Amino acid sequence: MIQWYNFGEFVESEKIDAVIMQDILRTAKSKTALIREIPVVKLASVLDLVGQRLADPDDPIRKEIMAVMPQQISFSAEMIAAGLDAICEILRYDNLIKRLAVDLDDACYMDEFTWHDKFRGFVRAMPQGVVAHVSAGNVFVSAVDTLVQGIMTKNVNILKMSSFDPVFPLIFAKLLEECDPEAVIYPYLALVPFKGGNLEVEKIIKEDSDTVIIYGGKEVVEIYRQGRGLHTKAVEFGPKYSLAVLDREALAAADLDETAYQVAKDFTMWEQAACSSPHSVFIQGEDEARHFAGSLQKAFERLAREYPFPEININEKTEITRTRELARVESALGNSELIIPGTGDQSWTIILEKQARFTVSCQHRTAYVITINDDQELYDALAGYGKYIQSVGVLADSRRLFELSNRLVGLGADRITEIGWMHRRKHGTPHDGTRGLSELVRWVSIGHQRKFHDPLDFAPDATRDSVTLAKLNHVLEVARRNSDFYRERLPQQPLRDLSELAAIGILEPDDFRSHLPPYGDGLLTGPLGSSISFSSGGTTGKPKFVYRTMAETRRNARGIAKGLALGLFEEGDVVANLFFAGNMWASFVSINMALEEIGAHVLPIGGHVPLENIISYLRSFKVDGALSIPSVLVGIAQYVEKHGITDLTIRKIGYGGEHMPEATRQYVASVLKTELICSASYAINDTGVAGYQCPACTGSIHHVNEDLHILEIVDPETHQLLGPGETGNIILTNIDRTLMPVIRYNVGDRGRLIAGDCPCGRTTRRFELLGRADEVVVIGADNVSIDAIADCVALVAGLSQHFSLIGKALDGLDLLEVRVESLELLADTEKTGLSEKLVETILREKPVIAANVASGVVARPVVTVLAPGELPRNPRTGKIKRVIEERHGE
Repeated sequence: MIQWYNFGEFVESEKIDAVIMQDILRTAKSKTALIREIPVVKLASVLDLVGQRLADPDDPIRKEIMAVMPQQISFSAEMIAAGLDAICEILRYDNLIKRLAVDLDDACYMDEFTWHDKFRGFVRAMPQGVVAHVSAGNVFVSAVDTLVQGIMTKNVNILKMSSFDPVFPLIFAKLLEECDPEAVIYPYLALVPFKGGNLEVEKIIKEDSDTVIIYGGKEVVEIYRQGRGLHTKAVEFGPKYSLAVLDREALAAADLDETAYQVAKDFTMWEQAACSSPHSVFIQGEDEARHFAGSLQKAFERLAREYPFPEININEKTEITRTRELARVESALGNSELIIPGTGDQSWTIILEKQARFTVSCQHRTAYVITINDDQELYDALAGYGKYIQSVGVLADSRRLFELSNRLVGLGADRITEIGWMHRRKHGTPHDGTRGLSELVRWVSIGHQRKFHDPLDFAPDATRDSVTLAKLNHVLEVARRNSDFYRERLPQQPLRDLSELAAIGILEPDDFRSHLPPYGDGLLTGPLGSSISFSSGGTTGKPKFVYRTMAETRRNARGIAKGLALGLFEEGDVVANLFFAGNMWASFVSINMALEEIGAHVLPIGGHVPLENIISYLRSFKVDGALSIPSVLVGIAQYVEKHGITDLTIRKIGYGGEHMPEATRQYVASVLKTELICSASYAINDTGVAGYQCPACTGSIHHVNEDLHILEIVDPETHQLLGPGETGNIILTNIDRTLMPVIRYNVGDRGRLIAGDCPCGRTTRRFELLGRADEVVVIGADNVSIDAIADCVALVAGLSQHFSLIGKALDGLDLLEVRVESLELLADTEKTGLSEKLVETILREKPVIAANVASGVVARPVVTVLAPGELPRNPRTGKIKRVIEERHGE
């Protein structure tokens, strides 16, 4: 009886016949529509967990492999351990995603139609369907590698198990089941052992599979070339041979013994059975070759201790003996020298050749060291091998590297590597002249020009939430594994449902300040590099610092661009960036990147420039739009109004960084002749962009950027989740950033979820931003908001929208003071008049305040009118602190 794996079930059969194979193919085809809907992040997360288990020397599965495999295949225990380590590298989440990104240009293509800037439309990579893998038996790592390629491209996979290794794939399947509680991979996998030459079984595979991947010698490749179905694609990885080239000058400059060790390791690993294993090493100069051979001998002796030579069969021993005897004959003729460890010891063989010819070895650490006089002898030696050449390890400086590489790939070589890297995969490298994963997909497109219309935004809640949960669990895993701060705060197992997120404690700004450089540590998950820091602190003037990778920053900028493009700007618009630049502030940089994504013409002016300069730029370039904080926009409007400027129109304005009351919005629009004012985005420096406005979003209503964030509304006191329509604090979790994970962070804003569907057709959740949680001052039992006072200020001519609310105490009573700037310089008597008018307006327009004053519960409001620009502003952001509490010494 033979054991095999049938889509989640371990099965025993006498043999695999045509009936069984037909049933396997029939089942496989029935599953193709299911696996293609599984998000890539879920597939990668399961495989990453498998890799973690395999990497643990104490894991029962690894122990089982180490106990069984040395008796099964001709590898030492040390070599098998190295093979498992190589598999773990293949299965690392980052390497899986990198492989997709390199082979397909963008991993997102596997999940949904994704905008392609050059095509000006949408592109998607669809799985081929059923992929049959005819695995080579020379290196057990390759069986996992080919399966991983099929899994990550969302194909249903059938692996023909090699007779060389009928055990490891089944152990791997057992481990996969243990790591895959949601059944996202193992139900789409069959592992089938049958002997090559079973024509009936092979006929079914060739006719009914969508793609057949063939690894093996010439005979195997030819078998699968014949009789394929009309639409069956073949991906052939036939026999390949590899070599190393050491440039004379580079070798002279290098550490000879270390160089020899790296070359010897390439010869040693996988007992030279891999296509990437070198058979010969070419060196200019007879003396140089002889000296290198001496160092290579020492390196082989060292590696024999690190990776003991395995027990090999009689045929393999005979081949080594025959190779050595031929070398002795050539030595007698003066053409070569034989270097071996001793009589009867076959653990390694060095043959120093004086003739420039490429020789394929008998494997098992057999190294031909070839002397050449010049490059042309190298090229002549390889000329007959053409596309049989796979990898070439090269030691050379940059000039020689490119010179040699251009000639070698012209001869047929596929892969140029550093020495010591021939036996290792550099994730993302093309394989045998192909972008491996791209062979397992078919490319489809949508030609409609609708950039920023993301398919997931229109998907049902269940579909979006499934993707969100997978991305969240990945962020939690990275944080749990690599952040000392988060390790004890997070659950030890993946979340089963998004509702379980609420059980994780809420982060406050001081947590970041205390656990991020330069004030603390423990929160970051890895070293810095290809990353950026921004200063954060808002109107408090006490900055903390946040960290993002450059890739995270680009994705964040695209999230901002989505809102700007959907609700405000068009490609070709002339747009002034008036956010504050410098001081490690993020907004100016992010907005510039977002406008670039849109295709706007950007004016990087900045909000810190003198108003007269800003106005000059805006008039000179006849801008279509501008972006800044409300304080700057109000300042521009006041300047225009004061100086009687009539030729400046800003048709479109985006604001951010502060809440913009309706009265402020109306004032700016009337002065600057603005047709459209909307939020530039809902973005917090600590977390990134979390909300955007579509054309149907009015006021402060936003869609959640669900590809980047989970947004919750919680009760400020109990931290219980609140439902649609209930006002509370906004809590954000970023599901895209892993360098500095942001998990349930209290951003300090108030909001409420909006029920119902958006007229734009998007199904992503919506919320209304209601201002800062601290933009309310409690006077008596009444919450007085910025918006409420902004409405009153707008009714008093001569006052600007630059004001602050101060909570004070007078004779034991709460007192509201409003400090507000006038539009122009005034005499003291004029200021007094405006103060009285605003107090009267507040009492008239806000009856609760008036009633509380009349009943003696609170003191009568006080208004202080200040000169233009007199209110304190944050020197970095230009923002005015809108609420100040002075009753408790703050």
